[in-house]
Formats: sequence, structure tokens, C-alpha cells
Amino acid sequence: MSDDAISLDGQYVPARSLMDCGSMDYDLRKAASAAERGAGAAVPDAQYLYALFLYAGEAGVAVDRKTASELFSLAASGGSRPASIVAAEIERNPEDVMEGLIGLRLRGEQRDVDACSRLFDMYDHGTSAVRKDHAEAIRWYTVCAENDDVAAQNTIGFMYLMGKGIRKNREKAVLWLQKAAQNGSAEAMYHMGQMYDQGLCDTEPDLGKAVEWFTRAADAGDMDARFSMGCICSTPKTKYTDIRKAMSYFEKAAEQGHAEAQYQIGMSYAYGDGVPRNPDAAVKWLEKSCENGFQQAMVDYSNMRVDGQLLPQDFAKAAHWLTVAAERCNGYAQYTLACMYGNGMYFEQSDEEAFKWFKEAAEMGEINSQYCLARFYYEGRAVGRDLKKAAVWFDQAADQGHPAAKAFLGMMRVTGTGVERDAEQGLKDLNEAAEADFPDADFYLGKLYYDGEFVEKNMSRAKKHLTRAAKKGDPDAAAFLEAMKRERRRW
Repeated sequence: MSDDAISLDGQYVPARSLMDCGSMDYDLRKAASAAERGAGAAVPDAQYLYALFLYAGEAGVAVDRKTASELFSLAASGGSRPASIVAAEIERNPEDVMEGLIGLRLRGEQRDVDACSRLFDMYDHGTSAVRKDHAEAIRWYTVCAENDDVAAQNTIGFMYLMGKGIRKNREKAVLWLQKAAQNGSAEAMYHMGQMYDQGLCDTEPDLGKAVEWFTRAADAGDMDARFSMGCICSTPKTKYTDIRKAMSYFEKAAEQGHAEAQYQIGMSYAYGDGVPRNPDAAVKWLEKSCENGFQQAMVDYSNMRVDGQLLPQDFAKAAHWLTVAAERCNGYAQYTLACMYGNGMYFEQSDEEAFKWFKEAAEMGEINSQYCLARFYYEGRAVGRDLKKAAVWFDQAADQGHPAAKAFLGMMRVTGTGVERDAEQGLKDLNEAAEADFPDADFYLGKLYYDGEFVEKNMSRAKKHLTRAAKKGDPDAAAFLEAMKRERRRW
């Protein structure tokens, strides 16, 4: 091999073959000399390596940080990515910080696993001295993986699988995950199962292979795999359906602290689904799930505590967990909390608090809150009446298919209240709301056609819509029809 030999990934072989501290050929002084010769031949990786020796003053090389900085820049312009990283770090950091960082980097280039592990952590998360760079992090951690570090093998495999900061690479993902699995990593087994279950990284989904890997991981104690197997075994009408197995997997994962498994087993005990109904066990697991931050548990557990059918009624606990979920931006919890304040349920009645939570949820896209917020603006509750804002929020909710919002918006358009008058569009909105079985829409249409103020008077249409509303249980429509009958009798 010639003295200027370059590997496929651009590494300068003569110097690097002498820098592996785990090799019989390890000789740092010879490596420095080889790097100097390569730098003289303008080889970018050799320039980068020799710059490390110059900056650190290692292996008999005198410290010359000015020349080192120039070499880093030359190597970077020649395509050396590590050199470009160091050159940027020199610009940002004081010399004493760079001295420690380059000393650590030089140890890493000697494939010192402790140094490589530390460098991985730094570039994976970012520090005050270095910027987050997943590709650089993987470069260092690969050394640890090649030295049979199971955590490194699993982490690198997962990063390639998910494309975390780097391009996805199924071949490399499988290579490292399987090595980690062979070395006993339950987490790597789980990631292999994920790959086949979800079709990650352009993998053809294969439930059989997913179950094989999930089972191995579950048997090795991985709680995520146990939860996944619980989900698979509880899916109806598949060859893997087995409710007893599902409950066993969920309970094992729950006992390990898996929040969603705690929710699943808690809901099963609440409803008696796959296990005998047991309210005490339901409370135990649902509260653990809430405590572990699972928001769906907070919402459903609170609803059960308010309803008092499946679990004993407890407004205090419901209010507590709804507030926790609402403060974590859960739209449904914010909506329910707003309703409780608005209706004076458990909390002291407060339109201001109700408005606050309706607004929070509406801005998150929660449809019922958008409608309620529009009503607050329309009625002037907690805030001054603002028909334009009411129309905006009715429109938002209507776009998501809320029939009452569509009916209100339709009336506003027909009458020109808070919006530019558009009777044709308003009637269309009202008819769509009526077809969605919202009786007030039929009532509004009946009144419009009866009064004839905003649309052409049409008694047959008025009677048709009022009759439909009355049949759907609208008492106002029934009363109006009765009044129409009395009026006709007087004629």
C-alpha cells in the first residue's frame, strides 16, 4: 500500500493504521510522522490528523496552534468533515476549552473507547463547547460498537433505523441491531420488532417477524415489547388474538412502569374487558398511569370520576387530573375544565376561567371549544360582545364539521350579523346543519321562511322545517307550529 493510500471513506490509512490503540501496530510517533507526510501531500484527512498533533503537542510534535488552525481550515476546504467541525469550534471557543476538546478528540481518533463514548454524548446532545451533530456522534460511537459495546450497537442501529440526524440506512440499522440483540440487548430486539411491525426504513411490514422479535424482547424483560405484544394479542380476529395473553403482557409492562400499559389494564378492570371487573384495581392502575404522565388516562379517569358509573364519583380527583392535563395543553381536558367552570361543577362558577380554558383549547383546534368560545363572544360572556370574533370561531368549528357552529354561522350570514351578508351561503350552511340532524338549524330555517324578512316568505318550507325540528324534539319548533295552527284557525 502506498504512503498516500486513502480508504473509501477518505481516511488516510498510513497514519490511522498506526493510531489504533487496540492494535499490535499502534505507534503514535510513527502515526504523527505519517500524518505529517500526508499533510505535505495535501491529503485532507492527513492534514486534519496532523493538525490535532500540532494543536495538542503530542507524540513528539511541538505545539503550533497557528499552523494547526490553518491546517484544519485547509482540510475542511478539501472535504474533511471532522476538520470543518473543529475549525468552527476554534472560532467559537477560547483556547483553554479547545485544548481539552482536541486532546479528547485525539484520544478518540486513537479509538480509545472511553474518549469515543464521551465524544458521542457531547455531539449527540450538544454542549456549550460543541454543537449537536448526530452524524459526528455516530462516527465516535461506532468505535464503541465495533468494540462490542452493546449500548452503542443498539443506539447506532436505532439512529440509522429512524434517521435520527442522519440518513436512514436499513442495512446498517439491521447490522447493528442484530449485533446488539445477539449480545443480549432486549431493547435492540424490540427495535427489530418495531421495524417489521411499522414498516420502518422501507421495510416490508411483516407481523410474523414483528411478533417473533417482540416476543424475544418481552421474554428478555423489555416493557415496550410487552406492551406491543399486549396490543397485538388484544387485536380482534387475528391468529395472535389471545385476551388472556394480552392482559398478562399489559400487566407485566404496567408493573415495570409503562404508562400506557397501566392505562390499558386500568380500563380493562374498569369495564371488565378480558378480566373480571374490579374498580379498585382500575383506580390503582389508572392513577399510576396519570402519575406517569399519560394524558389519555388523565382524561378518561377524570370522566369516570365525574360520571360515577364505573368508578366511585370523586370530583376532586377529576378536577385535579383535568387541570394537570389541561396545563399540559390537552385540548379535551381544557374543554372539560372550561365546562366545569362555566357550569359551576366542583369549582366556583366563573365565566372568566371558562373563557380562558375554552380559548386555550380552541387555539389548539379542539372543535367543541371553538364553538363555545364563539358563543361567549356572541353573547358577551366574560368579554365584551364581539360578533366578528364570534363569526371567526363559528367558522373554525364549522370547517371541522360542528353542526351547531355551522347553523349559527349560517344565521349570521343570512342576517348579515357580524359578517358580510350572504343569504345564499347562509341558507346552504343551515341546510347542511339540518341534514346533520341539528334540530335548531331546521328551526332557524322555519323561522326565516315564516318571517320572510331576510329570505322570500315560503309557508310550505317554513312548515316543513319546523315539523322536522319538532320531530327531533325541539320544543320551540313544536310551540311555533301550534301557534301557526291557532293563527290559521282565526283566519
